[in-house]
Amino acid sequence: MTPQEKSLRALIELGNPSERWTRSELIDRALRTALTLAEADAVVLTLSSPRNERFMLHAGSNVPAALQASAEESEAIRRLVETGQPLTLADLMDDPRVASTDPCPGVDAGPTLFVPILRRDPPPASLAAHRRRGRARFTPGDARTMILLASWLGSALENLRLTTGSERTSITDPLTQVYNFRYLKTGLRREVRRAGRYRQELAALMVEVDPQQADEGSGGDLKSQLLLKEIATMLAGQVRSFDVLTRFGDDSFMVVLPQTGREGAAEVAERMRAAIERQSFAGAPAGAVTVSIGAACFPHEATEVRDLVAVAKRAARKAVESGRNSVALLPSPAPMTDLGPLIARRQVKRPA
Repeated sequence: MTPQEKSLRALIELGNPSERWTRSELIDRALRTALTLAEADAVVLTLSSPRNERFMLHAGSNVPAALQASAEESEAIRRLVETGQPLTLADLMDDPRVASTDPCPGVDAGPTLFVPILRRDPPPASLAAHRRRGRARFTPGDARTMILLASWLGSALENLRLTTGSERTSITDPLTQVYNFRYLKTGLRREVRRAGRYRQELAALMVEVDPQQADEGSGGDLKSQLLLKEIATMLAGQVRSFDVLTRFGDDSFMVVLPQTGREGAAEVAERMRAAIERQSFAGAPAGAVTVSIGAACFPHEATEVRDLVAVAKRAARKAVESGRNSVALLPSPAPMTDLGPLIARRQVKRPA
C-alpha cells in the first residue's frame, strides 16, 4: 500500500458514520492516526487554556499518556496562530523556545512538525509529530496530511462540545433533535472559512421532503411530526461524524459536507435519497415518502455562505421540478484551480 493509499484509508475510516466517540476516544483515535500517517516516533496533542491539557502517544504504546502542562504558554501554538501555517523544524533543539514549552518526553526528538487545530470558542490547539534525531525531516506532503487530520479533529471536538454541553438546547431543533437553523448560520460560515484557508472543497445539500398526500381525519399534524423525526434519524445515519446536519425549514434539511467535491456530494445525496425511498415511515409503505436533494459546492459554484445556500436551494427546486425523488446539481462553471486570491480576500487582519 502506497503512503497516499494509507493516508486516504485512514482518513476514510475516521469518517465512518456508524462511529460515535467520546472525547477521550476522539483524542485516542486522532493520536493513533497521526502516528501512522506521519510515520512518527511520537505525537503530542496540546489543548491550551483554560485546562492546558497535553496528551502523548509513543510508537508501540497501547494508550496515550496525559502529560503535565507547561507553566508557560505554548510557543508553537503562538506561532501557528500568528502565521496560520504549519511549523516544521529539522531538529526540535534548533529552536530552544519551542523545545522548552513543547517538549517530547521520552524521545530524542529531531524532525518535528506542528499543525494548528482550529476551533470556534476554545483557544487554539496543536498536533505535533516527532521523529528521532537522525531520521528524515517532514515533507510538505506530511504537513498537508496532518492538516487534514487536524481539521477533522477540530470539527469533531467542536461538535462533541456543543452537543454535550449547555449550548445543546439553543442549537438543537426540539422536534428532530438535529442542529437548528441558528447553528447552521455559524457552522456553515466556519466550515467555509476553513475550506478557503486550507484550499479544500466543501459541499452543501438541500434536502426537501416531497409533498405527501394530505392525511384524512385526525392525527395529520402528529403524523407529519413523526415523519420528520424519522427522516432526520435516517439522514443522521448517512453522514460522517464531522458533517453537519441541520433542520432548514418546515419540511427541509441542510447537510454540510467538509472536504467534499461535486462527485462526492452527488454520491452522498443519491445514497440519502435511496435510503429514504426504501424506508417505511410512520405507517407509510416503502416508496411513499421521498426527498428531492440539491447540491452546491465551494468554491466552484459559490464562495460566500449566502450564495452557497442559494445555489443549493435552486438545485433542490430543479430536482423537484424534474419529477421529485431525485438529485440535482446546477451546471458547474469553469473550475477554480487557484484558491490563492480567494484566501487573500477572506483573510482578516489582526488588530495591532
